[in-house]
Amino acid sequence: MTSTDEQYKRYDFVPIGSHWFYSRKNQNQLIWIPFSKIDVENLEHAYGQNIEIVSTNGNRYDVNLITRKHTAVYWSNESNEIRRSKWFYSTSKSTRSIPCDESTDETLENLYFETCNQQSWSTKYEINNGNTTVIFDHPDQILMQCKNNEAYPETKSFSEIRTLKRGLPKHFSDEITTDEKDSIQHLCFVVHGIGAACDMKFRSLFECVEDLRRTSRIILQNHFKSYLDNGNVHRVEFLPIYWHDDLHLDSTGVDKHLLPLTLPSIMKLRTFINTTLADILFYTSPVYGQRIVTRCTCEMNRLYDLFLQRNSSFKGQISVIGHSLGSVILYDILSNQLSEAECHIRKENISPCIQYDKLNFPVAYFFALGSPIAMFLSVRGITSISSDFILPTCQGLFNIFHPCDPIAYRLEPMIDLRWNAPPVLISHHKGRKRIHLELIDKFSKATDLTGKLFGTFRNTMNAITSLVSSNSSIASTEAEFNNNEDLSVNEWINRPIGKLNQGHRIDYVLQHRPIEIINEYLFALSSHVAYWNSEDTMLFILKEILRLDGYESHLPFNTMEQMIKSAIDIFSIQK
Repeated sequence: MTSTDEQYKRYDFVPIGSHWFYSRKNQNQLIWIPFSKIDVENLEHAYGQNIEIVSTNGNRYDVNLITRKHTAVYWSNESNEIRRSKWFYSTSKSTRSIPCDESTDETLENLYFETCNQQSWSTKYEINNGNTTVIFDHPDQILMQCKNNEAYPETKSFSEIRTLKRGLPKHFSDEITTDEKDSIQHLCFVVHGIGAACDMKFRSLFECVEDLRRTSRIILQNHFKSYLDNGNVHRVEFLPIYWHDDLHLDSTGVDKHLLPLTLPSIMKLRTFINTTLADILFYTSPVYGQRIVTRCTCEMNRLYDLFLQRNSSFKGQISVIGHSLGSVILYDILSNQLSEAECHIRKENISPCIQYDKLNFPVAYFFALGSPIAMFLSVRGITSISSDFILPTCQGLFNIFHPCDPIAYRLEPMIDLRWNAPPVLISHHKGRKRIHLELIDKFSKATDLTGKLFGTFRNTMNAITSLVSSNSSIASTEAEFNNNEDLSVNEWINRPIGKLNQGHRIDYVLQHRPIEIINEYLFALSSHVAYWNSEDTMLFILKEILRLDGYESHLPFNTMEQMIKSAIDIFSIQK
């Protein structure tokens, strides 16, 4: 087609639907996030029926269509703006498009309709009281320039020409999340550790818990797909329990009191210590420890009651997840869920300084991530945990840690000091060990076999040279050597370990990545916050809580050999 043909080509108006977006601050920058398809359908229905409040984002947020605000239900947060748009603009300095405000969106849609009807392309329009110029040069080339940036505060340069696009940009289409259906299988409360930031990106607990939800959706699709498709298994909800601000707000006066006591040098580091590392000291204080415990207990009860109000059909169970210091807080709360009669019997387990309120619900499982529970118990003078000790209202505890995590400690040796079995290796989310770990295992087994052969030879030679008469043969000598070594391993791995997890194993270790073998110290800090987006951790949690309802995951591969065989089979079929 020549340029002349293109010039006289007719472009008819084709109606398109609007999409809904909500704003969120990310590193001091305002970004726009598309609602899921089911949320858009609900918003469009409410918009047409003049309904004021609509629940979105898995029933965790409410949208007010009158004020155009998006507000969290379960936690305090700043309300964010929402937009219903067909038109988007972008600049050369950003790869993300921005939905136009609804007034501009309506104006652009009317002008586009008029331009298509009259075929008056290459036309310039003045909108927004003459503050914005729009040029409809071509359906695929529509430009906009603002004389001031009051109408578009998201962009700093108001003289820059912006490119307009009608219809949902591709990157927004790719970002539309999987619909979160109303049915919920299990509820998990998540308690954070020290500080307001929870990972290496200094993200808040609310953002990190969103990672847990996202990862859980992926794992459910990959490992429980048949149950999902049949409607047997539903999603797992994660709700954050945030206590840091309650300790550091002006009402306590902690930060204000520490300010004049803090030296003026390296102020950023000292402020970080005051607001983060000092949380460990605050928790050991009777005054502030009581405040933290009360906050967490009351918040879990409040969210539980609110959750039931918004999800009246929920019949599932509740588990708790504690990261770092949060696991210690949960351990103390769950250890002290006793009746008055039980308190007289187990006084040694009740802190004389802290009053523990009762939870309004029983706890199925307690998952401790990167937990220093054993260290805190040791500091309190508790060197062992009775094999009969249980968490009164909790069925079991799982102590999950990364091998390089400097904050994590084992619990099993506190129950039995002779316990010498290694922690249980958590399965890789693809159903096998990481390849480098399998290679290490195979090399270790080869080394052990060589050692046993040399050991057998040495024992045989000793038996001959000693000239000691014996009824046992050389073969029995070898068998005795092997059995003595194997029994010591199997005996510890297979025997029950207390009642804290119903006799089952308690300590579980993640598989480290190949790069982490280079230098464990380099990855020490990042390993402590690696749990939020760890697919292996999420698979383990989902397997345990869904097993309560009788559902097992479908692992694609159990060994490296199975993975290679599957790849060969697929290659053969394609060939």
